[in-house]
This record gives sequence, C-alpha cells and structure tokens, in this order.
Amino acid sequence: MLIDLLYSMAGALLVASLMMSATWLISKAIKNAGIVDVAWALGYSIMTVYYLVAGHHQNLSLQLLSAMVILWSLRLTWHLGTRFLQWYPEEDARYTELREKLGDNKEWKMYTIFLWQGAVLCFMSAPLAVTALDAATAAPSAPGAIQYAAICLWAISLIGVTLADKQLSDFKKAHKGRTCQVGLWKYSRHPNYFFEWLGALSFSLFVIDMPLGLLALSCPLVLLHLLINVTGVKPAEEHSLKTRPDYAAYVKTTSPFFPWWRKQSS
Repeated sequence: MLIDLLYSMAGALLVASLMMSATWLISKAIKNAGIVDVAWALGYSIMTVYYLVAGHHQNLSLQLLSAMVILWSLRLTWHLGTRFLQWYPEEDARYTELREKLGDNKEWKMYTIFLWQGAVLCFMSAPLAVTALDAATAAPSAPGAIQYAAICLWAISLIGVTLADKQLSDFKKAHKGRTCQVGLWKYSRHPNYFFEWLGALSFSLFVIDMPLGLLALSCPLVLLHLLINVTGVKPAEEHSLKTRPDYAAYVKTTSPFFPWWRKQSS
C-alpha cells in the first residue's frame, strides 16, 4: 500500500514541477518572482484535480476533502492574487531581498527555489493521496466523527484567516505605516499564518484513521517549520523591524504565531 501511495505522489510531483517551471518562465517574463505565491496557492486545487482524475475512484470522503482543499486554495489564491496585482510591478520585498542574497546565476537559483516549492506542494498533498488510495480499496472508509471534526476545524480556519485578512486590510487603510494590533492581531503577530496552518492541520486530521493516515501528520509539522522559520514569519518579521518603528514593542508583547494573551510591556 505504501508503494501505491508513493507512486501516486510521484505523479503529483511531476505535475507540481511542470506547474512551477511554467510559473518560473512567467516570473522571468514579468520580472516579478512574487507570482510564485499565487501559483503555490492555486497548486492545491491542481493537486486535488490530479488525485480526482488519476485515482479513477470516488467516494464521499474523497469528495468532502477535495471540496475543503479547493475552497481553501481558491480563497488563498484570490487573496494573494489580489495583493500581487495591487503591488505589481513592485516585487514582494522578500523575493527582492532573496535575489540579492543569491549571488551569481540568480535566475537559475531562483528556478530551483520554485521547484522546491513545487516539491513542498506535492508533499502537502499527502492527505489527498491517502484519501484517494482509501477510495480505491474494496471497502473505503465512510466519513465518521473524525472527518466531521476535521471539517469543523477547517471551517474555523477559513473564518479565522478571512477575518484576520480583513482586519489587517482595514487597519492599513486607516493607519498607513503602523502595525496592526487590533482584533486577532492583538493575540498573534501572524494570525493569518496561524489559521492557514490550521487549515492544513484539518486536512491531515481528516485522514488520520485511514490506512497510512498517520503519515499525513508530518504535513502540518513541516508546514509549521516552514511558516515560522523559512518563508513566513521570519522574513516578514525582519522586514517589519526595518520598516515599522512600533514593531519592536509589538514583538515584546505579542505571541509570534499561536494566539495567546498579551504580555505587559516592560
């Protein structure tokens, strides 16, 4: 069964690599690497379609998880796509700073980064692979309490991230150049990342009682590391500390990722 899972995910890796190669070519043409974020978000929908088509088997569990992933993916794609168009042709500062650090052969090194994001996308599709494999068995699992609990967690994540994004957008319009510290942003410096991560956690929870489902628990753990230490919190914090005078004080009082009560400023 593990071989079947790996075989299925190998096909997903090929699809993700082709998608990211095309995205890299587009980024070169428009001279803006920020488009990769939009492609990565949309990639979840593409991975879902791959498993729906390549699996040749359908059941209610696969359909429910597919709907969850696609809705989550399209919301994130819309959000990031809108932001990209608002900023264009200016590039996201994270990618501008990254390109400056790459040295010689910057574009080819950037291409490997795009491919790496495609590999991560394939890895994060493991819950879909597990569910598609379960759907192909003689007696596929019917949705149970765990699946419906995962759907509730997914709904919380979708509501939370939508609210966090709106609160930040409204604050920026009224207080340009200042740090948002209202609503969910009072309890976490990155509630948007937290609720996005919660969505990924819900996908793994959905498959936890299926054969090989425990393997999918590695997905939210890896994403947590990436969000905090690589692509999300770390570069965002570095940029904010450079550009916002009030951000250092915010760091001292507010949880970096998981929402929690604020500390008293010293």
